[in-house]
Amino acid sequence: MDRFKGLASLVLCAALLGSPVLAQPAAPASSQTAMTGEMLNVQLFNVTPTTAVTLAFKGLRFTGAPVARPGSEAAVQGVSFQGSTIVFSPPQRSVAIGQFTTVSFSVGITMTGPVSGTATVHKPVVVTLSTSTGFVSTQDGPFTLGSSTVVPAAAPGHP
Repeated sequence: MDRFKGLASLVLCAALLGSPVLAQPAAPASSQTAMTGEMLNVQLFNVTPTTAVTLAFKGLRFTGAPVARPGSEAAVQGVSFQGSTIVFSPPQRSVAIGQFTTVSFSVGITMTGPVSGTATVHKPVVVTLSTSTGFVSTQDGPFTLGSSTVVPAAAPGHP
């Protein structure tokens, strides 16, 4: 009987000591995918307090919030997403009256096909968009970003 109590105590202690290790959650998979995801870099030149920009995309979807480049933190708060569209208007007091500024940010994306879209931008604002597959600069109208075809990955063992 004493052996049984001793064995039961040993099993109980082992279970209690091992439970904190077993109870720790595994690292989320999303943190690994966020590190390897594609980024869309956006620069808006000649932004004024009354600037309004709409960028409607085809061939991508957004996977995160905009990340401001240094100096653009206040203005980037005016970025919003509506489906596959970026809408930008600088928040009040983020751009000085009578001044022009550049607003730069990046946002995580997943490309679902060839990336194209339409920009609604009024002069003097110029928009540049870039990804690892291409670059485009526009002031208004349709645009295509990168190559018009999606290049499949090489088969294993082939360069």
